Amino acid sequence: MQLLFATVGVVVPALKLATYVATMLDAHWHREQRLDWIIDLGTDVLITASAWAGLFLIRRGHLRQALMQFLCILLGAFTIGNMSPGITQPGGDPTPWIALALAGQVLGRRALWMTYLAVLVCLTLGALGTAFGHHAPSISSIAMVRVERAMVLLVIVVIVDQTMAPLRAALTESQLRRGELAQLNANLAQEIVMREKAQDHLIHAQKLEAVGRIATGVAHDFDNVLNVVLGYAAHRDRLADRGMPALLGAMEDIELQARRALSISRKLLNFGRKDVARSETFDAAMAVHELQPMLRQFFAASTRLWIDAPRAGLCISMDRGQFELMLLNLAANAADAMPQGGEFTIWLGADLAEKLLMLAVQDTGGGMSDEVRQRAFEPFYTTKPWGYGTGLGLSAVCDILTAAGGSVTVDSKLGEGTTFQLRLPLLESTRVAQQAYA
Repeated sequence: MQLLFATVGVVVPALKLATYVATMLDAHWHREQRLDWIIDLGTDVLITASAWAGLFLIRRGHLRQALMQFLCILLGAFTIGNMSPGITQPGGDPTPWIALALAGQVLGRRALWMTYLAVLVCLTLGALGTAFGHHAPSISSIAMVRVERAMVLLVIVVIVDQTMAPLRAALTESQLRRGELAQLNANLAQEIVMREKAQDHLIHAQKLEAVGRIATGVAHDFDNVLNVVLGYAAHRDRLADRGMPALLGAMEDIELQARRALSISRKLLNFGRKDVARSETFDAAMAVHELQPMLRQFFAASTRLWIDAPRAGLCISMDRGQFELMLLNLAANAADAMPQGGEFTIWLGADLAEKLLMLAVQDTGGGMSDEVRQRAFEPFYTTKPWGYGTGLGLSAVCDILTAAGGSVTVDSKLGEGTTFQLRLPLLESTRVAQQAYA
């Protein structure tokens, strides 16, 4: 429509200028024709101004208003031209066709028929103006021409109406589908928000469950710290007799034990609090080593815990609390699989070619059957007795890895233990630092 209005706004005045030049050069041009020429010029000015006004309205987002005012001016000019016998109309004037096509395609079916009625009024007014003019032909011949033209336009209107009917039906269906799609998108967005909230609650519940499982071991460690403190306090007289060096040694030992207990308590407080998941850059190797005291609490004294990893140099980006939760969940499953003790190993390395952090968690427990292994990451699936597991630990591990852009696979056979292979994107900055471990 913008292109159409711009074309009309340029072509109409250009044609009028060419007509004016030709008229001035015509030797047979009479001054009596001046009034008709002024009327013709006025209608062209109106059409040109309407075209540029329509272009302006469309640019402001008012398409219907732009088209309606243009159609009104166009039909008005058409009526004036038909009522002025002195104005030479081009053969087969396309003005009514253009008006009908624009109304039918842009404004709709009702506007199409209203425009047709307006064209009939214009033809009637034009016929009356011609009939009462000078040197007018007979009324019957004028009526015959106008009726014939009205019938031709009626055929055009019917064709346009029937052609546009399927398009209007398709447009109506498209708008209906668009509304349904918008509603589905809104429902999906709400479900995503609810899922994220449920995921946050699940992860926090998993953290609390892990804290609850290691509470006994933590209490044992704190009991050892208190026994050391009480032991030194009970023998304070003997230490005083030994002099200042003995007292200083005892204080250093108490401080060492207290710092160990403080480290565990702070780790538990930081791990157990409910925070919004946030991505951060940290060294996975250092995180695993710092998590060792908490991992130790899951296992009996007969279970050996091995960590085969560099001290530093493996940087990743994810929520550190969720990274620790994955390891604690895997350790809890391994502890359940080794009630009589065994070996629990965490291996950490890097695949520099694929830019991946490789983390393997292995136990020497009873292993899994093929059916259990295939369903290991399903939510609420568990082989533990009622009241001893929710079936959400491995599901949470899988969800956390997927959200961080990683993946996990499990390799297990009955009687041969289980190995979980975790892969996470490795930061580019760790390439140089990790060359020694590749």
